[in-house]
Amino acid sequence: MTLLEPAWLAIAIPLAFALARWPPATRLRRLLRAALFGVLALALARPAVLLPRRGGTLVVVADRSASMPAESAEVEDEVLRRLASARGVHDRLAVAAFGARAAAESAGEGFHGFTADVGREASDLAAALDLALGLLPAGDAGRLLVVSDGRWTGRDPEGAAARAALRGAAIDYRLLERAATADLAVERLEAPHQASPGEGFLVSAWVRSPARQEVEVELRRGGRLVAAGRRQVAAGRSRFTFRDRAGAAGVEQYSVTVRGVTVAPAAAGDPAAGDPAAGDPVPENDVARFLLEVRGPRPVLVVSGAATGTAELLRRGGLDARAAAPGEAALTLAELAGYSAVVLENVPAGDLGEAALESLAAWVRGAGGGLMMTGGEHSFGPGGYSRSPLEEVLPVSMELRQEHRKMALAMAVALDRSGSMAVAVGGGRTKMDLANLATAEVLGLLSPFDDFAVVAVDSSPHIVLPLEPVGEATAAKRETILRIDSAGGGIFVYAALHAAVEQLLRSQAGARHVLLFADAADAEEPGAYRELLERCARSGITVSVVGLGTAADVDAPLLRDVATRGGGRVFFTASPEALPRLFAQDAFVVARSTFVGEPTAFAFTAALRTLSGQPFDGPPRLGGYNLTYLRPEAQLAALTRDDHEAPVVAFWQAGLGRALAWTAELGGAHAGELGAWPRLGELAASLVRWTAGESDALGGDVAVTQELRRGTLRVALHLDPERQGDPFTAPPRLAVLSGVPGRPPAAAEQAMRWRDPDTLEAVVELAGEEVALGRLEVPGLGSAALAPARLPYAPEYAPAEPGAGHLALERLARTTGGRQRIDVADVWDDFERRPRTVELTPWLLALALVLLLLEVLERRTALLSSRWRVGWRLPRWRRPAAEPRAETAAPRPQAAVARQRETPQEPGAAEAGEPSGILSALERARQRSGRRTRR
Repeated sequence: MTLLEPAWLAIAIPLAFALARWPPATRLRRLLRAALFGVLALALARPAVLLPRRGGTLVVVADRSASMPAESAEVEDEVLRRLASARGVHDRLAVAAFGARAAAESAGEGFHGFTADVGREASDLAAALDLALGLLPAGDAGRLLVVSDGRWTGRDPEGAAARAALRGAAIDYRLLERAATADLAVERLEAPHQASPGEGFLVSAWVRSPARQEVEVELRRGGRLVAAGRRQVAAGRSRFTFRDRAGAAGVEQYSVTVRGVTVAPAAAGDPAAGDPAAGDPVPENDVARFLLEVRGPRPVLVVSGAATGTAELLRRGGLDARAAAPGEAALTLAELAGYSAVVLENVPAGDLGEAALESLAAWVRGAGGGLMMTGGEHSFGPGGYSRSPLEEVLPVSMELRQEHRKMALAMAVALDRSGSMAVAVGGGRTKMDLANLATAEVLGLLSPFDDFAVVAVDSSPHIVLPLEPVGEATAAKRETILRIDSAGGGIFVYAALHAAVEQLLRSQAGARHVLLFADAADAEEPGAYRELLERCARSGITVSVVGLGTAADVDAPLLRDVATRGGGRVFFTASPEALPRLFAQDAFVVARSTFVGEPTAFAFTAALRTLSGQPFDGPPRLGGYNLTYLRPEAQLAALTRDDHEAPVVAFWQAGLGRALAWTAELGGAHAGELGAWPRLGELAASLVRWTAGESDALGGDVAVTQELRRGTLRVALHLDPERQGDPFTAPPRLAVLSGVPGRPPAAAEQAMRWRDPDTLEAVVELAGEEVALGRLEVPGLGSAALAPARLPYAPEYAPAEPGAGHLALERLARTTGGRQRIDVADVWDDFERRPRTVELTPWLLALALVLLLLEVLERRTALLSSRWRVGWRLPRWRRPAAEPRAETAAPRPQAAVARQRETPQEPGAAEAGEPSGILSALERARQRSGRRTRR
């Protein structure tokens, strides 16, 4: 036994002193008190013993990537249930999931399902094993159970297996994989990354076939078929070669597709021939894609919601401008890489979508793109760009200032808090959290003199904030809004509207407005909403709706009808992240007049020469403009001549790119006299040309190459072998903007490392459909944008030999002493018996409690002393503590006393016969003492 805190034994000294100074009345109580103090002192010293015990911590590493079989999610859930039911009292179960990233789902406190967004486009097994090792408690036995198909991307997991072996943690595995014996695939592509306009180039596609068969391979540029070929191939690899010619400057997206046509008859003695399995088990590798950058001045993309002729206006100014409607422009990184700048002409943010806004903002900042936004009734604040990803990129702010009010406003927000709002949306947040945040943003947009109310609705309304002036101290109200929780049920539309209208009827504001937020697939009980909205119209109350979902959802027609009858707007979004922007957009239109729709004179400043290099004197009046405010770091090139003196042209450097705001319309209903100005095309082209920037290239005798290899992009900077010294003044750096369609892009930067005496290299990991836009910064030589790059498909879909995943997992298990698990519950039996420190403190504290209760029992009842007297014999050697009192002892004749002294008594006689007189007196004295104690 050992003492973990031996210093606490010193407390026995004051305890012994207290026992000696204030002893209990009886010897038995003194013994109980001494034992109690001794046990407490020992418990504080934390005694412990080493005992052999089986058990430990098991971390399940679950593969959640897209290469797993379709039934893998159900199998993983069953594995976890089986392990949880079979573990012992000393066992702990933790869970880690991995795909493109690794995440801890449970550290042993209890597993409640897979919730982390790990990305399905890759399998970073090495990161998952490192994370799992971190979940093992120090000094405790641990094992890892990998549930995977064995395919991995990124770092080799052998390094993590070696660390697990040093830790003493065996890696077991449960294999789940697709059949791959009949996999027909495009195994490899050979294609250039760059070409000049009109240049011819070759594309080689290596096709892997599981058997001799006839296959068809086709090459497409975008959606157009370039070439196709069909021929008989043998089992194994076959090469197909295509030729194409590069078009205009920009970025072209190519794809190579292979499909089986017929199966050749089996030849005698040819085991490779024959009928492959019906259906391709891995269809994801039947299509391989690549990007080709056509060098030269890249065009400008004009995204416009109406046919205004702006693209033609820019062409007359000497620019290559291409027009697209919002639905035609995906604005992904792959598409944006083909343009030098994007012009958004009076386009609502909702028509572009949250993913496009995020990609556009990241492209400007991280890849050096250009952005120009023009004004109109559907642009800037009224267009929903406040609180959007583009807001921080633009050189003007869209804040709402008190001096530009329409009138006093009373606004009530009715929030859906039904059960569907509890769904997680990533980042540890739910739909309800984002709806709360959007409501709080509306509160921040209102002035202190506006009235505001919040109603949370499920099957009945709940007043979160009653209608009252916003005031100056909004922090407490914001905190109250952010604490709204989902409460189950569905949203009752009529109850929500009725409660919000009741709040607004208490206000005398000139404008009264309801913003109803509801799930477009779970809006119930509309009731007599038509009659209610008719009364609202007569009372001057308007109603707008934000529906979480799409316009095709089952309750979308009801929500659209509510907004139409309420005289407001309706917004649908499937992305909860867009809620703050949509709430703010509605508040902009209701609360302020931020679009000035009347002819306004304006003038240019000296900063215009920075943009155009020439003066533009005497411009005509604008037909209207968006009221915005110049950011402190931005420059002003034109401003209005009215009382606002608001920006008309503002510009600045936004990260690596440039952004410009033209707050008037270039074309359309509010272009006014400016639309007929002869120099408008020249002016607009000069503004867009500055926004697009200039092409850049590295100087000196250096060359840059790009190579895609096993899920990575390798960028190499080659130096002249005969150079006298390094041409750069500091280590070169590579900045990369990468993203998957539908997700926010991510920016990263790294220093290049020496690969050999004449080459520096940087390695970027890619996953699935991820597109990478790189920019190489070489101090002393300048910077250059690299050709966009992407993988043909996710590396985990790459063809592999049958059983390759099994061999990879078997290698990890062999390195660490693990094995394959058919019945996963057996893993608990393989935890070795180890000496484990078991503390005795809980047992000692329990003993101390028992001693304390015994002492209290003895002090109150003397039951223990009574049991001692009746049940046990008094030791023969013990002498009475005092002579019996005279009044209780019976008088005895002297002769009898003398005879007793003279006659020796046989041993044991007192026990066998009647007790002697002295013993009888002693017994009576003890009984009286016990009665006094009980009293």
